[in-house]
Amino acid sequence: MPAAELTLDVEVCSECGLCVAVCGYDALVLRPTILEIIHSECVLCDACVVACPTEALRIE
Repeated sequence: MPAAELTLDVEVCSECGLCVAVCGYDALVLRPTILEIIHSECVLCDACVVACPTEALRIE
């Protein structure tokens, strides 16, 4: 079974930055045109998923 990871639906992401604000692990970076996930820093805590108002983030 493959390991779980944080995924982003770029079609749904509004780039609001709420996920970046709640991430305590510096695993998310809001770039000028996209949200970048730093998978090596992500501990799959789910805080960003809960904070996302458009449900663009998922742990799969």
